[in-house]
Amino acid sequence: MSMPGYRAQTAADNKAFAERASRVGKAPVPPGLPSAQEVVTAIDGVLQCENFYSPAAQDALARLVIVREQFAASIKGE
Repeated sequence: MSMPGYRAQTAADNKAFAERASRVGKAPVPPGLPSAQEVVTAIDGVLQCENFYSPAAQDALARLVIVREQFAASIKGE
């Protein structure tokens, strides 16, 4: 197999593995957890802050940490 063919096959294998391993879109969000829109909003709030020491950035980061902890708790409960 040529190097480009090997790279293409490896990329295809990695993509297939990632799709099989991912739970995104395959199961409903358990009750009590934030929706995907709330997660996106929390992440966007952090990424859009120019000054990470500002109160707005600290609030956005706190919201993101809360969302992360809610998801982590649900994963441990399974």
